[in-house]
Amino acid sequence: MVTVDEIEAARRRLPPEVVQTPLLPCPALHEGRPAFLKAESLQVTGSYKARAAFTVLASLDPAARQRGAVLASSGNFAAAFAFMGRRLGIPTAVVMMRKTAPYKVERTHRLGAEVIFCDDRWDAREELLARLEAERGLTVIHHYEDPRVIAGHGTIGLEILEDCPEAGLVLVPVSSGGLLAGVAAAVKARRPGARVIGVQPEGADAMARSLEAGHVVSIPEARTMCDALVATHPGELPFQHAQRDVEAVVRVSEAEIAHAVRFLAIEAKLVAEPGGAVTTAALLSGRLRPAEGPTVALVSGGNVAPERLAALLRV
Repeated sequence: MVTVDEIEAARRRLPPEVVQTPLLPCPALHEGRPAFLKAESLQVTGSYKARAAFTVLASLDPAARQRGAVLASSGNFAAAFAFMGRRLGIPTAVVMMRKTAPYKVERTHRLGAEVIFCDDRWDAREELLARLEAERGLTVIHHYEDPRVIAGHGTIGLEILEDCPEAGLVLVPVSSGGLLAGVAAAVKARRPGARVIGVQPEGADAMARSLEAGHVVSIPEARTMCDALVATHPGELPFQHAQRDVEAVVRVSEAEIAHAVRFLAIEAKLVAEPGGAVTTAALLSGRLRPAEGPTVALVSGGNVAPERLAALLRV
């Protein structure tokens, strides 16, 4: 299990490109209660992933750096991995499903990573990663099981409590669970009384089902507009963290997510991709009850194609 000391160490090592994103007040968000948006959509490369990408790549030994590294991603980790690889002088490759949004593929190319496509199956990503490791000697980053990833993500939790020490409820988007695990580990270590709740789309709710079952379960496929939240099962290590530190994972509908994207653009002046807006959706829909103390909703990313954003903004 990742400790808060490891998270603090990861934060000390972050480069200047990774900024402390603002905690923005948003009075219209939560029934008149104090509510804030943690705007990781304003992070370098447009999402929270830059923290973990640097933490992992900077930890590689010289031989691994020379060979290069590879991971699988639907877009946000890909862009961050490419950016940090270029900064550190490490060749990077990213495995993406063929159905990945062209906007995110193009950004990954532009930031310097090689993109290698696989079939549109979650398991196909792992199969291709194994082949690239065997054939090309690339260092594979299994980011949904890597404690360094959880530590990097956890730096967000430290920042939330630094800016809002009295936080009572922290909401986190969930896919494979690394972000939820890291934020929860940091928050619960520093403020045990705070509640940490994950949020998933109804059509991509593997972590919610796993917590309800008491063990990791898989769904056949993810059915959601949230292309950043398409894991068909949580990582085992993030799941263990969630069992220990997370009160619940709630589900939101596609209509609620679309409404949240519009709300963030109009009321908070933030561009959020659908996956980054699920926490806002959970509050606007009334699926969560008000907490004692302020509520913090993590807006995890803002990487959305202009045409998709325009469609979501239409009433």
